[in-house]
Amino acid sequence: MPTSDIKSKLIALLPQLGASGVEILVPFLTELRAEKGHVMVKQGDKDEDMYFLLNGVFSVFEKIQINRSDVVLHTATFPGPGILGEVSIMTDAERTATVVVMDTADCLVLTKKKFDQLVGAEAKVAIELLKTFGAVMYGRQTSFQNRVRGNILRESRSSEGGIAKLARYTGKVSRTSAGLAEKLFSEDFKGVNYDSHM
Repeated sequence: MPTSDIKSKLIALLPQLGASGVEILVPFLTELRAEKGHVMVKQGDKDEDMYFLLNGVFSVFEKIQINRSDVVLHTATFPGPGILGEVSIMTDAERTATVVVMDTADCLVLTKKKFDQLVGAEAKVAIELLKTFGAVMYGRQTSFQNRVRGNILRESRSSEGGIAKLARYTGKVSRTSAGLAEKLFSEDFKGVNYDSHM
């Protein structure tokens, strides 16, 4: 992929870095052309590389056990552009899922070693990347939380039944008075709306 295309895709993926930040970042990255079937990351591995997915299509798989029998779940399919592996490069945590390329993809790899070099050489750019990684993690967590809550509430016969069911999965949940809610939240804050289809 031409360098100008790489830079423009990175600017779109990392707008807070801008052109000058991307210019600094590019020398720390390695290009990877991933063919269909390539396993980008494996659940349980300890590698710490992260990827900027410029295009392509990817599927996510998770292995769990039910009654000590292995079960593999296909939990998502998503298109690039995107970011993959940000948790491992920030926390040294093992991979939480396996990601497989479903359609040929152009990717950029930021190894842990190169990230550490970036931190030493260009701290401002590294800090902006860390902010981006945090935002990605927050977005994924919020999306998952909203999906789970929405499913629980939609499957309930009433909103009260949904709240009771939600409490079984997430801990104590109950309605609060309008007066307390007024004290706890900004005047114009509405919160996420879940339609229960009652």
